[in-house]
Amino acid sequence: MDLIGVLQVTMNRRRIALLALTLLAPAMLPTFVSAAVQATAAQLRSDSRAPYVHRITLYGHAGEAIDPSDEPAMPYSPRATCGKCHPYASIRHGWHFNADLAGADAASEAEPGRPGEPWILSDPATGTQIPISSRGWPGTFTPAQVGLTNWQFALRFGRHMPGGGLGDPSQEVIDNAPEALRWGISGNLEIDCMVCHSADARHDPAEAARQIEKQNFKWAPTAALGLAVIRGAAKKMPDDWDPFMPPDPDFPERSPPTVVYDPSRFDGDDRVFFNTTLRPSPDRCYFCHSFREAGREAWHSDGDVHLTSGMICTDCHRTGIDHRITRGFVNDPRHAADPAVADTLTCRGCHLGTSRLSDGPDGKSGRLGAPYPEHKGMPLVHFERLTCTACHAGPWPQDSAKRFQTAMSHGLGLPSRERSDDDPPTILGPIFARGRDGRIAPHRMIWPAYWGAEKEGRIEPLLLARVQGASAKLAGRAKPKHPPDPGPLTDDDIMLRLTQLAPGAAKGESIVYIRDGRAVRLAPDGKLTSSPHDAGRPVLWAVAHDVRPASQALGIRGCTDCHASDAPLMAGSLSAAGEHGAEHRPLQKMHEIRGDDATLAAAWSLAFRARSAFKWFGILCAGILGIVLLRHGWAGAGEIVRRAGRSPSPKR
Repeated sequence: MDLIGVLQVTMNRRRIALLALTLLAPAMLPTFVSAAVQATAAQLRSDSRAPYVHRITLYGHAGEAIDPSDEPAMPYSPRATCGKCHPYASIRHGWHFNADLAGADAASEAEPGRPGEPWILSDPATGTQIPISSRGWPGTFTPAQVGLTNWQFALRFGRHMPGGGLGDPSQEVIDNAPEALRWGISGNLEIDCMVCHSADARHDPAEAARQIEKQNFKWAPTAALGLAVIRGAAKKMPDDWDPFMPPDPDFPERSPPTVVYDPSRFDGDDRVFFNTTLRPSPDRCYFCHSFREAGREAWHSDGDVHLTSGMICTDCHRTGIDHRITRGFVNDPRHAADPAVADTLTCRGCHLGTSRLSDGPDGKSGRLGAPYPEHKGMPLVHFERLTCTACHAGPWPQDSAKRFQTAMSHGLGLPSRERSDDDPPTILGPIFARGRDGRIAPHRMIWPAYWGAEKEGRIEPLLLARVQGASAKLAGRAKPKHPPDPGPLTDDDIMLRLTQLAPGAAKGESIVYIRDGRAVRLAPDGKLTSSPHDAGRPVLWAVAHDVRPASQALGIRGCTDCHASDAPLMAGSLSAAGEHGAEHRPLQKMHEIRGDDATLAAAWSLAFRARSAFKWFGILCAGILGIVLLRHGWAGAGEIVRRAGRSPSPKR
């Protein structure tokens, strides 16, 4: 056999071995990870504040060491690579990755925690914006309830996920999934450690989002880190695609994902330098946690006072290797076993200090040199009924709420020429509502809008695909790939869709449309009726940033910042100026969403309108009373002196 023949046999054997590893990876990987977790106690650790230099070998999804010159080359697996030293299975339970484990694995997951921003399934063409969460937060639906499988959820929302969660299910879940074959092609969306821990500006989460859009789930971490260029798309591959087969000449448009590694990133031993940090820049957090006020330029904002003073996000939002990150609010049930966390890594603990951990005498200072607030003249009842963020966080409240856009809901961080200030979904804030602890805090809010089936007063959302199918039939054509934004649905639009969807209702069900806090129904006479319904109540989540300094806090101008008849805290509108449907909503003002009595609120505001006059009246009364007391006191003292002068002389 000549040299070329030998090389061909060698290459074929290598391909067969790689193919075997790829096919066996789903079965081998749980064993691989289990072994890594069991070896945690014996793993190397530095226990130093100095950063460890990560010059490491890359491992593929089947656990094989990666040779960048392999043909075909495989993407690296964060689970297999980072899991060599770090307990991936434990990290999987961290706050950013455990949404699909809520209530299923351990007591720490059974508590969903304070509601955060949900994912929002938005489809302007059908007037849909449904809040989604796997944590069971009030007003939200699980992905399964709206017809999203794990794979569909990862494809739609993976752009702003650090991996894990629904994007990284167990093999058992994959085997029983309707997209089991697609999972085999796209691979899992594993936790990408470098999304947070990269100190290298070359790490590009937007590139990972582009790969996820192509269904290149398992290739995304490699592309984001800039280790390789990924050419081709898994979404073009048929369900029976074999990654080791040559391109099909009958389908030249099908270009499979191909990894082209950058040789300069590998040293002589095929190791790669990972520029990591335990104190990531806020820029790493901002990709997923950015927000903007619609219509306001970014340079008009001063940002959070903590960041402008040189702090970073993880100074407060800390975590251990379990990645159960501190969320920073008082009475977080996830940290009940560690009182020191609640005492210190909150607004109150950091600024007011504690007897448990104090840097100063009598607990009069907090961590990191936080200034001690005096709050002179402020009644203590404010600290019982308001959070610190009520006065210090978010934009200064105006007469009506403002529209906001967020990374999770509007794709901030991804380049776009089409993004506009009125893009759906419509998120409003600040909304001064009561949190789970009964204290008033600033929130953001969305009014759910969806088509549902009502039975015995309970409404469940219809699958979006079903509603889109009805819309396509009404249009008399197939649903376009990129439907234009038609604006808010008119009454005629709603009536036509209700009529189209009604025949598909089960026995005892009726089709309704939830919008603006109301359920819209088709009456027997063919006309629309609507009434308030709990299914349409707004979904809220508390916000804590951006934090304003004391000089820009509510109350700096006096009590009327909050205690006035037109103060935003009480009388502010829940709707943005000119927002569609606001006049039909059951809740209009801030005090209504809290359930405060309108008459009492008005009387309280009136009292503060006359507060200055009342103060002067009180001072006058006190002065008159003082004069009277002084007059009678003077007379009494004189009488005592006179009586003392008439006292008889002692007998001799």
